[in-house]
Amino acid sequence: MLVAFITGCSNGGIGAALCTSFLAKGYIVYATARSIEAMSALVHENLRKLVVDVTDDSSVAKAIDEVYADTDGIDVLVSNAGFAHIGPLLDTPFEEGMRVVQTNFFGFVRLVNNVVPRMGKRGKGTVVAIGSILGELATAFQGFYNASKAALHSYTETLRMECTHIGIKVVLIAPGSIRSNISVKSTYTVPQGSFYKALEKQIKHVMYQSQTKEFGVMDTNQFATTVVNKITSTNVGKTPDWLQRIHPAWWLECGCNWFKVTGRVAGNELEPVPRR
Repeated sequence: MLVAFITGCSNGGIGAALCTSFLAKGYIVYATARSIEAMSALVHENLRKLVVDVTDDSSVAKAIDEVYADTDGIDVLVSNAGFAHIGPLLDTPFEEGMRVVQTNFFGFVRLVNNVVPRMGKRGKGTVVAIGSILGELATAFQGFYNASKAALHSYTETLRMECTHIGIKVVLIAPGSIRSNISVKSTYTVPQGSFYKALEKQIKHVMYQSQTKEFGVMDTNQFATTVVNKITSTNVGKTPDWLQRIHPAWWLECGCNWFKVTGRVAGNELEPVPRR
């Protein structure tokens, strides 16, 4: 049986939905999260649960070693674990920004360093990075998230080019608005004295707007099924050809609408900062 290893599989999220879709395809699935309790809703005879903190080198290495000790190897690696911080760049504590980057970008790097060399020895395997449209189309008040995804995208594209000759497929998925629980786990900062305090209500809205029906949010299970069907197809390497079907035109429209909103907020509602 083929083996899939997926990070960020907490209940109700994209990772959990991806697990279900891979299980439906007959895979043995290693689901990971920061605690076993966070994956309580996932139950299946071919499901294995592991505690993994993608920001910790030893945690990642230990989990990967365990999988390779129990199986012939990982066939599909899916990096889905993510974290977001909402707030102006000027108000974001350095440690919080690093937490975002460590999770969203370096978490993937750790997985790649532990898995891809072993895939290379077998001459096969698929690596999937769950990015975000915000890695291509930045929006205000989630700068570290945008930056972490932009770094992820660039790294993944480079990895794809470098892995072609060793038989490993690398896929970047950059969805728009997908139903998930990332907003629930997001942290938020607009302190007293901030230049942006007058915009606090609008900034807080950023945490939840992508999960609204009005924003065109896509159903989690629909997204997961579409992704897994394509990943497991024989033409998985033809990324551009199926990205448009995963991210229909509404994400661009939503992005444009968001720019109108932020433009209006920044242009008309924010009082100029007095100059000394």
